[in-house]
Amino acid sequence: MKKYLSCIVLIILCIICATIFYVNATSQGPLENQGQGAQQSTAPTDNQGAEPIEKKVTIDKSGTITSEYLSDVNLRIEWSIYKTDDENVLYISAELYLDTPEQITNASTGYIMVNGDKRSFSTKTMIGTTNLLTAYSTKINSYGNDEIYFEAFFDVKSSSAVGDTINGAFAKGTVIARESYLGMSSAKKLDLGLISKFPELPSGDEITSLCMVLNYLKYDVNKCDLNDLYLAKGPAHYTDVFEANAGNPKDTYNSYGCMPPVIVNAANKYISINGGKYCAYNISGVSAIELYYEVSLGNPVIVWACEDFDFTPSIFRTLIIDGKTVYLKSNVNTLVLIGYNFEAKTVTLADPSGVTFDMEMDLFEARFSQVGSYAVVIK
Repeated sequence: MKKYLSCIVLIILCIICATIFYVNATSQGPLENQGQGAQQSTAPTDNQGAEPIEKKVTIDKSGTITSEYLSDVNLRIEWSIYKTDDENVLYISAELYLDTPEQITNASTGYIMVNGDKRSFSTKTMIGTTNLLTAYSTKINSYGNDEIYFEAFFDVKSSSAVGDTINGAFAKGTVIARESYLGMSSAKKLDLGLISKFPELPSGDEITSLCMVLNYLKYDVNKCDLNDLYLAKGPAHYTDVFEANAGNPKDTYNSYGCMPPVIVNAANKYISINGGKYCAYNISGVSAIELYYEVSLGNPVIVWACEDFDFTPSIFRTLIIDGKTVYLKSNVNTLVLIGYNFEAKTVTLADPSGVTFDMEMDLFEARFSQVGSYAVVIK
């Protein structure tokens, strides 16, 4: 009898344990999913019990925009743009840094602006050699917003390589929020005919580069006619290089050249008079990948970089013109980007001195950025 009672008690205990185990298992879900419930519950699904839907990323880009004044401080915008295929929204974020050779203790103010949305900030803390000044994030409708304009300013005094005082560090750039570049070829080289600026235009890097591109587009024009009839010019020491060529490119020593808006105006003036479907665009501030993308489409790009790539460009003169500070840089040259090779990590440049050469992609990108990321394309 005692044996039967012991068996009955044992059976009852087994039933109780099994019941408890079943209740716990059904309330917590399958054992392999324990500890992951919060993560899985947020994933979108087609229907109950279906696998989570994976969003396809169509834009995932990041890069750096730096200040161009080549002083002992560098204002740096680290930006990123993100988009998925199921949203008509661009997610934009940026962090603003200041790089200095030594600590700065002065309190300063500044701002960061993205597509007109300006956000000011101030800092009163000691600034080290690499400093996060502020962070920015937003989201915008992706329709009609292919170009994202970044701008930042920080009110800090610094000195250039030759001792000129610079009041404030300023960085700006345009990023094209285009879908991925997976369709780009790994290498491209355009067949652009060379033109030498010598001997007629010893300081005519910019206008000669423009002439090469116009010839590539089948316009029958020579460099001297472009210079004499279409290039805006002014006195060397009293002309803003963003408004006209400072001096005449025919002068070897008393001409300081010009910047993209002047070349754009000269190009569009020529095209409007001589006909054609083309238009010149100032694409200054774009990242290097945008330059290569244009070349991949068959568009040579006029770029402002260096005459000698072994040396960093520097400010050699500061002019005050109509109350505006204009910085003139040494070792600057205007060339035409006509090729790239991602596997070899090289670019091909047409120099208005009459030569074509290949160089390291990283070095080209560094010098292009240090000069100011200036570029013009005609398409």
